[in-house]
Amino acid sequence: MDYLIFARWFGIVSVVLSLGILFNLEDALEMAKGMIKTETGYIMGGVLPTIFGSLALLYSDCFGFCWSTVVIFVGGSMLAIGIFRVMFVKRWKETMENHLEQIPFLFSLFGLMLGFMLLYVGFFAHAFDFTFKH
Repeated sequence: MDYLIFARWFGIVSVVLSLGILFNLEDALEMAKGMIKTETGYIMGGVLPTIFGSLALLYSDCFGFCWSTVVIFVGGSMLAIGIFRVMFVKRWKETMENHLEQIPFLFSLFGLMLGFMLLYVGFFAHAFDFTFKH
């Protein structure tokens, strides 16, 4: 799995999930309230970003300035967020509870931005790079 496959896959997943949340903000708010109180929130908020972030870094093939740098940045950010959420669960839960009303919309907004950026990297950016070797 190279960075293009990861960018395409995670871009599609991110856009679909973000649109689902955006079109169902009230339901997403209720789910967020429930996730804070159960183990599901721990898994979804901490474990999954750690897994996917580390996978993005493990399968990166270029650590210089190239399009995979975007995927490396996304993977590194996910890994850092996941580690923070796993290591500081109490602080993460407090932050979630304090800003619960804004979280579904912001999650959707950032998910769409991330998803479209990854879709661009995965499907279009290499078409303009004449030195692309994959």
